[in-house]
Amino acid sequence: MTRVLTRVAAWLALALVAGLLASSAPAGAGAPPFVAVGHSPTQGVPVPGAYLTADLGAWTSPPESYDFQWLRDGVPVAGATARDYLVETADIGHQLQPHVVGHSGLDTADFMGTPVLVRKIDAALRLDVRRVHPAPTKRRLVWAAISFMSTERPASTDGGTVTAYKKKDGRLKVLGSAVVARGAAFVKLPWKRAPHGRTKVMVCFEGSDLVARSCSPYAVVRRG
Repeated sequence: MTRVLTRVAAWLALALVAGLLASSAPAGAGAPPFVAVGHSPTQGVPVPGAYLTADLGAWTSPPESYDFQWLRDGVPVAGATARDYLVETADIGHQLQPHVVGHSGLDTADFMGTPVLVRKIDAALRLDVRRVHPAPTKRRLVWAAISFMSTERPASTDGGTVTAYKKKDGRLKVLGSAVVARGAAFVKLPWKRAPHGRTKVMVCFEGSDLVARSCSPYAVVRRG
């Protein structure tokens, strides 16, 4: 009987100690800490005039609010504290990266978004060489190089210069130039007629602060 009472007393003592330890443990001690556990790449095309968007990330528990700060080559950009960032000309050649801060109650955690390198806008040219009338009242035909341009940002090339070139004996000779308007340029070639044989012609957009230089494939002008 004495042994049974001793065992019961020991069990009661152990239960009392366990209860005291449980009551003294801080609230929420078993919950995981509030941290970011991953994120997707920064969204958007990294060219001037376009927007980049910071990914909100994945967290151990959903944040109640966010703060954002965009960095250029690791240095905070003044006033760039929204989720979306409008890329500027000054960003070309630099890396942009969002710093995302999440808030959950009294807890705060953060992560650095994927950096992206800003580049100039890409342009693509298509060339059409054709015979045209220089004026409605004249019947004589002349040759012209008409270039049609497409870019990632419409109208970003308007006001830029397109130059037509002739390739002969491995060398390029300038034939003329024109200003781009509404994505196209009309270059009158300095020939009264097409030259004998085959002549390769191409046009190049000379580039700008915003748009990269680009050339069309060659078109062949024939006269036999």
